[in-house]
Amino acid sequence: MKKLKRKFLTVLSVALLLFLSACSGSNNASSTPKENGKSNGSTQYGDTIVVGVSNAIGAINPINTRDLGAITLANILFDPFFEPDENMKFQNKLAESFETKDNQAFTIKINSKANWTDGKPVTSEDVKFTFDLLANPAVQSSGLKTLNVIDGLDENGQLPKGEKFVKGIEVVDDKTFVIHTKKPTDPNYLKGSLINFRAVPSHILKDKDPATLHQDPFMLKPTVSNGAYSLVNFSGESSVELKANPNYYRGAPKTAKLFFKVVPQANITAQLQTGEIHINYPSTGAIAIQDIEKVKNMANVTTNDPKGYDWQEIYLNTKTFDQKMRQAIAYAINRPQLVEKLLKGKAEIIDGPYTKIHPYFDKDIKNYQYDPEKAKKLIAESGWDKSKPIRVNVPIGNQVREQSAVIVAENLKAVGLNVQVQKFDFPTHMQKGAKHDFDIMFLGIPYQIDPDVSTFYATGATYNFADYSNPELDNLLTQGKSEPDPEKRRVIYDKVQEILHEDLPTLSLYSDFLMGAVNKKVKVGQPKQFGMFYNVNEWQIEK
Repeated sequence: MKKLKRKFLTVLSVALLLFLSACSGSNNASSTPKENGKSNGSTQYGDTIVVGVSNAIGAINPINTRDLGAITLANILFDPFFEPDENMKFQNKLAESFETKDNQAFTIKINSKANWTDGKPVTSEDVKFTFDLLANPAVQSSGLKTLNVIDGLDENGQLPKGEKFVKGIEVVDDKTFVIHTKKPTDPNYLKGSLINFRAVPSHILKDKDPATLHQDPFMLKPTVSNGAYSLVNFSGESSVELKANPNYYRGAPKTAKLFFKVVPQANITAQLQTGEIHINYPSTGAIAIQDIEKVKNMANVTTNDPKGYDWQEIYLNTKTFDQKMRQAIAYAINRPQLVEKLLKGKAEIIDGPYTKIHPYFDKDIKNYQYDPEKAKKLIAESGWDKSKPIRVNVPIGNQVREQSAVIVAENLKAVGLNVQVQKFDFPTHMQKGAKHDFDIMFLGIPYQIDPDVSTFYATGATYNFADYSNPELDNLLTQGKSEPDPEKRRVIYDKVQEILHEDLPTLSLYSDFLMGAVNKKVKVGQPKQFGMFYNVNEWQIEK
């Protein structure tokens, strides 16, 4: 049993990894900066690498990032304690060590060399300060929902009324702290839940009003950080410029500048070919399906093997639609048409919160088949008023998703529904999602290493845009977080999948195969689904 457990925990570590791979774009992409060469022996290296993405990037607020682009950049500026590598194994980053004897008290040592960019050391007090901020209900943050296993936090990952400090965070010394959980917890669950925890400098923020912290200039443009790069210029609709942190504790970056360039998906291929983009980020800037073969044959790039990690889904607002209507919508959508016609077969249909390559995927879950007559029957049984408009929100930038929204709208109209498609830039789209201001919402979801899906489906969770609430599911999700035995966890998450398949707060449309490409001049740095930026300080490009 111990061997089996170790095997599963190696692969199934937790992560609400990266949040949402929804690609929205902008046509106002900035021009690529010129490169100045530097020599290393006989090879000259450029000082700039340009990463292509398709979604506008939201504010890089280290305690309140809500889109994948912002999360990615925040994790470059502010190192998390751990980061998964390309094999989905957690590696230490800001953490120097992680130990536990009882799976309830976890001792973490901060890298002894880690400093803020203003020269002050990163300390355990910074960590405790950040935990207290994130748990404070008055602070606008992404919260600690996935870390509600920590002693002193309520089920929403917040401090109880009247409390100011998280009881389960114990400072031992300047570089050592202990996390105490309410009961024994899977160590890899805790590691994964810390993947997007970013300590902020207490010496900069300790005197700020927590209630208005989200308006502070630091949260709009962080000036002190601890990662490989620091922020220079931010224009989320077009580009973000970073500069190397020469005193980075894991080694000074070998490339002076890093640019994230926002490019419509239709232009990613062309700019890879011209060299305006050196590398694309598959999760937020994948090669368009119709361009995959073309890019594979381009002489100046190498490509990875596309796999179906991520998927596209629709949120069904549970305050708009009852269960019968949600199921009717599922039967009304011709998903095989989306895969074969729109994605040229380079995708697969899934039902539920896991793709087929996930170890916890329940093979016994049967897909909702395309059945417009059954959809009509359920619509009638639900008593839905067919004249009532249904708002379908779609983020711009991902051509295939936008086209899939057109097909979905046609499918729904074919069964008598009054559908209105609304397109928004990505930040606006996410704001509307957070307010449940939609009836149907399109979104991309990233592969999650651990099976925990509480952030999407637990009552009141940050990304529970469907406004879904099921006490039985909440209880199962709570059990799943702390259960260390993989066989028992599988039973729990099989039941989770059954409930979600029946209640249908979301419907997965397809898992598309995301391909990355990198210019052959880039000698270190590869487009990856996991761990792409783990060694960003080592990235190099030939002049």
